[in-house]
Amino acid sequence: MKSVLRYGLLGLLAFLLCLLLQAPANLVTEQLAKRLPGFSVQTVEGAAINGAAQGVAWRGVRIDRLQWNWQPLALFTGWLEFHLNIDDPEIRFSGNAAVDASQHIRFQKLAGRLLLAKFAVLARQPKLPLQGVVEFDLPDFRLNPDGRPLSASGMIRLIDLKLTLGQPLMLGDFTAQVNSADPEGIQGVVKDNNGPLMLEGNFSLQPDGRYRFNGQAAIRDTENRALRQAMNLLGPPDGDGRWTLSFSGVLSR
Repeated sequence: MKSVLRYGLLGLLAFLLCLLLQAPANLVTEQLAKRLPGFSVQTVEGAAINGAAQGVAWRGVRIDRLQWNWQPLALFTGWLEFHLNIDDPEIRFSGNAAVDASQHIRFQKLAGRLLLAKFAVLARQPKLPLQGVVEFDLPDFRLNPDGRPLSASGMIRLIDLKLTLGQPLMLGDFTAQVNSADPEGIQGVVKDNNGPLMLEGNFSLQPDGRYRFNGQAAIRDTENRALRQAMNLLGPPDGDGRWTLSFSGVLSR
């Protein structure tokens, strides 16, 4: 009797696996549409475990082509994982994305590049008065079931950053080294890369969306009157020509 039950369960698992292998790719895009309001695609091709979608749109950002490949070995660790790759002239993105039974989301080997304006729209910060390029290299990045950042490690770079309040002002390049905080959350160190604006500081981001940044800024070229005028909106600098920065708030959902 036990042998019959054992073989019956194996047969059922084999049948379910066969169904999964033959399932169409739109099974994946339909699940994404349920989790991501406003997500849409024009065409889908391939299978659920190895497919592609063209004309992807979410939160007003469009992507030419999104490809995915199932990573079956991740099932042994309790994760449903896919390798993702975006093929688009303006957005570069690749990495592994996974979800577990409790709806936590995990990204690994995440690397990409996109315009800061597009990143701001995806992060629901469309009125950010900055322009530039965002590059990221994150070996590990995790979200809680509400989609809030839970932990992260790696590097984020802001390239050719410009302030767009009135006449665009070049600020330079900046790097943020991020790590997971204890017990939860993300912390990081920000530094400039010898651009017009000298900047150093620390930031933290909690799973409930609360963030804080503390640091100091200064103008590298004292003859840069336009940048000095913009910085004076924060108040006068101290005796060493530095502005103390302290920002906090809550990220939009």
